[in-house]
Amino acid sequence: MRKVVTTYINPDMDGIALMYAYTEFLRKRGEQADYYFEGTMKKEAEIVLNKFNIKLNNVTRIEDKDKIVLVDTNYLTEIPKTIKKENIVEIIDHHNRDSWLENRNDINVQIELIGAAATLVAERFKNENIEISRESAILLYYGIISNTMNLKIKLTNQKDIEMAKWLKQQAQEITDEITTGIFVEKSQIGDTLREEMEVEFKDQFMTISWSMGQLEVANVEEFLEKYEDNIRKILDVVSKENDVEFISVNCMDIINGYSVIVVRDEKTAKLISDAVGFEFNNLKAKTNELVSRKEIVKVIREIYKK
Repeated sequence: MRKVVTTYINPDMDGIALMYAYTEFLRKRGEQADYYFEGTMKKEAEIVLNKFNIKLNNVTRIEDKDKIVLVDTNYLTEIPKTIKKENIVEIIDHHNRDSWLENRNDINVQIELIGAAATLVAERFKNENIEISRESAILLYYGIISNTMNLKIKLTNQKDIEMAKWLKQQAQEITDEITTGIFVEKSQIGDTLREEMEVEFKDQFMTISWSMGQLEVANVEEFLEKYEDNIRKILDVVSKENDVEFISVNCMDIINGYSVIVVRDEKTAKLISDAVGFEFNNLKAKTNELVSRKEIVKVIREIYKK
């Protein structure tokens, strides 16, 4: 029986890292395993793969008889349509548990609301004393660093910190200078801005029509001087195409440690301001520290939950 490890369509750094590393983990435990993803990976993942000369070798398709392992997601709306939910045997994730899992006791589920799902796979290598390759160590490290904004956001767990330290010890090529360089390079977005913003999907847990994207860049205010007009055009287009009433993007400065929330209109600014107290000026709000999309969404969900 082959297991295929897969993640959401158009995966980011965390999704790519888990997919690659957990396949290695299963193989080293003697299981037949491959990985697969659909769409285009986020720019940061491409940068890390190129920087460390790591090649992906994913299978071309999922077969009907394959058993599926989902990583970094448990939402059926995010995964390839070829996947049959009855073939899902395992889930490793750090997002809220979706309702379809309530009566699926046949699935091995590990969901922990920590900074990065990559932490959970790194733990398995360490706890089971399974040797990890340089490739998996590097990818998991940057999965953690990406999702926790270099271990700075409040959702960062002690596990995230410990596993990032352990992974860095397994791959001596990782340096703070290289990491800073990756942050700066991923800020040069250009034609992929809409894809990187991640504002395409409505939040399925709320009674309001809501979408919040996120950009993780270096030197946010300089970035916005260059890209703010384009960001606003994208928010407007996506709002109309997807019939989203409240839409915004959280721009996180991964070098200087603060966020700027850009909203489409005054009603979105008021909704966020009333919920979390951010002060908006010209449809923008700057925070004193890094605030992640997850932190904002958590508060909004509690107010407008279904």
